[in-house]
Amino acid sequence: MRPDRFRPSARQGALSFLGRAHPDLPELLLASSRQNGRGFLDRRMKPSRALATLFVAMTVALASLQLDAQSSSRKQTERKSQESSSSRKAHEKILKAYGVYENQALQDYVSEIGQRVARQSSLADQEWKFVVLDDDSINAFTTGCCYVYLHRGLLIHLNSEAELASVLGHEVAHVTAKHPQKRMTRGVLASLAAAAAAIYTGSGAVADLANLGATAWMRGYGRENELEADRIGLQYSVRAGYRPEAMGEVFDMFRRGERFEIDRARAEGREPRVYHGMFSSHPAPDARAVQAAKAAANLEAGPEGGWVDNRERYMKAIDGLTYGSSRAQGIVRGNRLYHAELGITVAFPKAWTVENQRDALIAYTPSKDTLMQITLRDYPPTMGPREFLFSQLRGATLSGGEPIQINGMEGYTARTTSGSPLDNGAGPVRWVVLYRGKSAYLFAGASRSSRGAVPEADGLFLSVAETLRALKPSEYPLAEPYRLRIRTSTADTRLEDYADDMPVEKYPREELMLINGLYPNRKLQPGTLYKVVE
Repeated sequence: MRPDRFRPSARQGALSFLGRAHPDLPELLLASSRQNGRGFLDRRMKPSRALATLFVAMTVALASLQLDAQSSSRKQTERKSQESSSSRKAHEKILKAYGVYENQALQDYVSEIGQRVARQSSLADQEWKFVVLDDDSINAFTTGCCYVYLHRGLLIHLNSEAELASVLGHEVAHVTAKHPQKRMTRGVLASLAAAAAAIYTGSGAVADLANLGATAWMRGYGRENELEADRIGLQYSVRAGYRPEAMGEVFDMFRRGERFEIDRARAEGREPRVYHGMFSSHPAPDARAVQAAKAAANLEAGPEGGWVDNRERYMKAIDGLTYGSSRAQGIVRGNRLYHAELGITVAFPKAWTVENQRDALIAYTPSKDTLMQITLRDYPPTMGPREFLFSQLRGATLSGGEPIQINGMEGYTARTTSGSPLDNGAGPVRWVVLYRGKSAYLFAGASRSSRGAVPEADGLFLSVAETLRALKPSEYPLAEPYRLRIRTSTADTRLEDYADDMPVEKYPREELMLINGLYPNRKLQPGTLYKVVE
């Protein structure tokens, strides 16, 4: 939950349970008490009349061709200008929704590799921007000329600069191949809200690897366009001198995530959350594709000095990379959120799962029959908690309203008779707002069962709100994020020894194997750089 999220907007209307990921983006769930509305050369001579007639005819024809060419060129320029304008507008929204990962050295490194690849493209003269977003999902995307975005979560799973170059080449290829930009931009903006819906399926970082990352690479434009981006992107990275086989290794990374999700689902007795086995059926660039890319770049024998892989340089660049939530988003440890920038902490019952989403803090029971959400908003300085809550819930039927005071914070609480996302909006929701500084903390709680328009866990929701308080000085270190650390293995190194340090509730060993590219049972070789989380 970032402190700069969920700012009020005149366009927002009544608050939906799970709200909106961005005021300009579509609703995630219709779960509130009501829905929101959201040239040629002229040679001068004296020809005969016949020749003059021919000359005139040719002049007219050439002029027509010239006008056609100028019109076509003008249309292309206009299309490119429109695309760039659309991408610039989307850029601001994307940065606002995700946040930029605050590590300038890493941003510069990724941009350097991206520029190196983009210089090999048909749009080498354009101004390209490559941005690492502060998000731990496994994703990369473009909104058109000439913006490319990587989530920091993807960087955790890559293992060399050549792999990074192949990902960037793929996204650059989408732009140069003129794949449908409007569709993708809409898809990207709409997906800003998608993470919050994951609570209903229980998907997490591993599911991102198998599903969300795969979807970003494969489903954004359709299979045919994605295969074209694979082919063209491989040519770009090869021309830039990067080892061609690296793109296939990126596919292997996604396949490992897909395999783990299938194995995990089998163990848990549920259906796997993968997009129809996307990467098991999608062909990675084979030897013929690699050879074709080399031939297209006139590098059949390889570049002078050899192919670039730069595994060591890449690992050094991501050493210290945030793993999981960042400091700006707040850190969940056990059942409690610690947020240094907001200076607050809040706790949930021990058995609950706590999901620190981009725009909300969400917690739910093991059976997912009880759910809470906390969002952050600004409030007008002249508006008290009661009026503020009513303004957010206008049009809803309220009951049980009363002022409250918790840990020195003024607030108000009430119930709406509908709005629960657990039963298609029919069930009641407990709402609590607490004022702290210039922010309003908005709690919403719902249960699958209710009695007399009161959620079954109504008292528990109020108890959770009562845990919101200021951080103690001794608690600020707990608000610092987990980080990726790079080490060199010896003959005695056992990756399993670091599994307990993984900040995940289930399958820590498997997670660690995945980020090191060793899942399910590959061995760590002595003298190899490997990743741990601290």
